[in-house]
Amino acid sequence: MGDLIKIGIVIAAIILLIRLKIRLSITLLGSAAAIGVLFGLSPAQMADAAFNGFLDPETLKIVLALQLVLLFSAITKERGGMQRALSALSTVFRDPRAAVAVIPAVIGMLPVVGGAMLSAPLVSQASDELKLSPERRTFLNYWFRHVWEYSLPTFPAVFLTAGIAGIPIADLVLVNLPLTAMSILAGIVLGFRGIHGPGALPAALTPAECGRQLLSFALNLAPLFIVILLTVAGGIHLAWSLLGVTAAIVFIYRIGPSRLFRLARTHLSLELAGLVWGIMVFKEMLGASQAMAGIAADLTRLGMPVSVLVVALPALIAFITGYTTAFVGLSFPVLLPLLPTDGSALFYVMLGLAGGIGAHLLSPMHACFVMTLDYYRADMLKTYRLILAPALLTFLVGVAVFLTARTFFGA
Repeated sequence: MGDLIKIGIVIAAIILLIRLKIRLSITLLGSAAAIGVLFGLSPAQMADAAFNGFLDPETLKIVLALQLVLLFSAITKERGGMQRALSALSTVFRDPRAAVAVIPAVIGMLPVVGGAMLSAPLVSQASDELKLSPERRTFLNYWFRHVWEYSLPTFPAVFLTAGIAGIPIADLVLVNLPLTAMSILAGIVLGFRGIHGPGALPAALTPAECGRQLLSFALNLAPLFIVILLTVAGGIHLAWSLLGVTAAIVFIYRIGPSRLFRLARTHLSLELAGLVWGIMVFKEMLGASQAMAGIAADLTRLGMPVSVLVVALPALIAFITGYTTAFVGLSFPVLLPLLPTDGSALFYVMLGLAGGIGAHLLSPMHACFVMTLDYYRADMLKTYRLILAPALLTFLVGVAVFLTARTFFGA
């Protein structure tokens, strides 16, 4: 049985279990075991992959970070800082729809696994006035969190691809900008379709009042911005940034043990921890099985045109793994020898990123996706219907850029 068929069986099983409403954490662990069996791993190899997935230091830090996000958000909300910040932002933009889009887009500049959970509580509160469905809230928070992934140089998809392909980061960012522009436009047009704002907008603010409101927004969310600054500029892991800032808040505002325990008991989530462990075990089992290398070889042997292969291979790996680092690291080394040796290779790389990131956004293994679904208690298939069209439109912009380059520049 070919590797493609084996992986196809696993994906079909995952979709079936999701339709049957089986918990995604259990689905992922079961699928990881199925990969081990289908690819002939020994019990010792499977146990080793599971052990690594559960107890890898990075996995444990991600689990800790996500639980701290929930506790941090609960403390911020209870103190009223979240409400004051959202009130200030809504006053500036005057339309709650703008706040719902801006919040995850701003926080989305933080390139961390599960980063959508940082903005989920804020989006939830900002969208109360709009009375959105759980699926619409999930889409808006998830989509605007990822609009920068195509072109922001701090994201792995950009800097890893540039390094592997030997392309200047500035060139890759420039050619990918149309993807980010369409991602933002599609999110606005399709994400807010049928959602009406307030009937009469308040009068526009004076520049001075606008400045005061923005300062209020920044001050009330200062702990969150400190977390982002420590993580991005300071190079500190999100878990330690959150732990330090949360501890400081508890100390400064004298939050007692009983109150802290109550917040932890009502807001921490074992299911979210299970999702992270399920994803990581699945990833480890894929690596141990060498499935991705076999799939890459199978697709190459099929003799597909380079322009098709450069989309198919990153997209397939991205959909299966849910990780940009996985599809970049596994697909581009295979693809590079097939690309033209002139400057037109840049446009092939852009097309590969468009396909890979689009599939990554649709992957049921994508940590941000499954965690946001769980947070809002949204239906996965209904949410997929919202994601599919903007993801396809963004990818088609990549195709249009590629075809234009090939027509006018001989790519």
